Amino acid sequence: MDFNKLKLVIWDLDDTLWNGTLTEGGVDMPSERKELLKNLTDCGIVNTICSKNNYDETVECLKSLSVDEYFVFKSIDWTPKGQRISTLLKDMGLRAENCLFIDDNEHNLQDALFHENKLSVAMPDIIPQLEEFVASLPKKDTEHKRLKQYRVLEEKQESKRNFGTDNEAFLYSTNTRVEIHKDCLPQLERIHELIMRTNQLNFTKNRSSIEELQALLNDSTVSSAYVTAKDKFGDYGIVGFYAVKDNKLIHFLFSCRTIGQGVEQYVYSMIQWPELEVVGDVVSHVDRIPAPKWINQNGLEATEEKKKCKGKILFKGPCDIYGIVNFLQSDSIISELTYGGVVRQNYIEHHNHSVNFLQFYDMSEEEKQEWLAMGLNDEDMFKTAIYDDDLDIVFLSSVLEPGLGVYRNKQTGKLFAWGGFWDKPLTDKQYWDCYINKEISTGDNKITREFLESFSSKYEFVGRQTPEQYIANLKKLLSLMSPKASLCILLGSEIPYENNKISSLVDRHIVNKQFNDAIKSLASENPRVSVIDFTKFIKGQEDFADRITHFSRRVYYDAACEVNRVIEEKVGNCQMKSKYRYFYERTRKKIYVTLSNIRNMFH
Repeated sequence: MDFNKLKLVIWDLDDTLWNGTLTEGGVDMPSERKELLKNLTDCGIVNTICSKNNYDETVECLKSLSVDEYFVFKSIDWTPKGQRISTLLKDMGLRAENCLFIDDNEHNLQDALFHENKLSVAMPDIIPQLEEFVASLPKKDTEHKRLKQYRVLEEKQESKRNFGTDNEAFLYSTNTRVEIHKDCLPQLERIHELIMRTNQLNFTKNRSSIEELQALLNDSTVSSAYVTAKDKFGDYGIVGFYAVKDNKLIHFLFSCRTIGQGVEQYVYSMIQWPELEVVGDVVSHVDRIPAPKWINQNGLEATEEKKKCKGKILFKGPCDIYGIVNFLQSDSIISELTYGGVVRQNYIEHHNHSVNFLQFYDMSEEEKQEWLAMGLNDEDMFKTAIYDDDLDIVFLSSVLEPGLGVYRNKQTGKLFAWGGFWDKPLTDKQYWDCYINKEISTGDNKITREFLESFSSKYEFVGRQTPEQYIANLKKLLSLMSPKASLCILLGSEIPYENNKISSLVDRHIVNKQFNDAIKSLASENPRVSVIDFTKFIKGQEDFADRITHFSRRVYYDAACEVNRVIEEKVGNCQMKSKYRYFYERTRKKIYVTLSNIRNMFH
């Protein structure tokens, strides 16, 4: 990567930051590694952690090595790293292209790129280059002000989580104060630094020399001001600057420290929405709307609109659902996605296959324990909102249905779906060595010969689900769901992915069409059922990522727009509807500009 753009280093720990594996004995950290952490911090480059380890034990180790003080937003658990890193960047308000993830496991690096394709990733052999680069930099932040700012942000994010999905209530609770100051010349150097360094919330991208800026501030035809902000978590100092001439903004920029607080919208509203030509990519947008009510107010003010909010929506499925949910903005959304099991440290996606989740409706505790004893499952997989009485819409992916192998319990006759390679059954001895040696994906489950023998004695392979069986499952699901809830099925691609190298996906486009035709037929007969067809969003091979079930960001965006239309049609007039419309109108132009030269964003 270009180290000159570096703002954050995300460290793996075992055999990366330190030598050894924490859970397998002692670890040690070279003195030069500790020095690197200090030098990075002295240069204003922040360090964080994304590690698969036990949190408390890891933090104690970091403290014993006297390096814990250099890290913020530590992400330490046993779940997959890709989603964690994506969340971490959002929480810190940083762009992936300014961040470097170092890990000794290629799978973790690729997982991170799947979720953040602009992220720079590297094996530990990049560390000497990083040390050399940092040694050449001036130490401008020896007081670690930047690190302290992120500690404040970390505290704020932790407080925000206590409010759950009610982000507006959290914003009211922060007691945010914003002031606009006209006396800019005494702050000339700080404003110039902001102009030169700010990217994510720099709307005009005009870079000025300090002499040009001074001339601008002395120009009587230009209205200029800098912005300060503080809240209950701390005083952020100067966080923004604008300059207006002839009712057009020359400069309009804000520090990433204020992302998500609405400061930019507050200022834009207070100066009466002058003309603004947005240049390049920004992480937030402003509109000709009133200033946010939570800024410069006292206490929590629940509006009538907030009280009237209604609509509960469930999104259930693997990658196609995840790609869509990334674009959505509503307090009413519940997501049941693929996840990493914390207890068994395994990969769980099969809870979203209809063969499995239909059994969760009335599954006894004894049956759950039988599934857990199998070793392929997780306690949390049994939890689903799909049968809740107050659901309005369920968006359900059909992608898994023909993809997993289905097994029948020889004693009870009950079915179980698992494994992304339906064509290589767990019960077929010719594939056992492949599972044991992890030549076939095991979902991070430890597959032994003893397990395979035990599983094969209890279960028989019956193939993959047919369209007819899936339709029968959907009809059963409709009978179990709330009668007022509608069901929208996401359909798989009928266009083949030409670079496919995965045996179980060879005929997927053909099978998808068979499933899609059956689902469309059901939708034509039942007014509670509708469909969203990914095929119509795919323009060519560049719209696939690495397989027929993974798409470019543009495809997910187009699908999200269709989801928005369904929500407005089904749920009707409520706050969620206006929030969706506002979100898409303000991001549509940004998305297409960003993606005009980017392909396969999810891989």
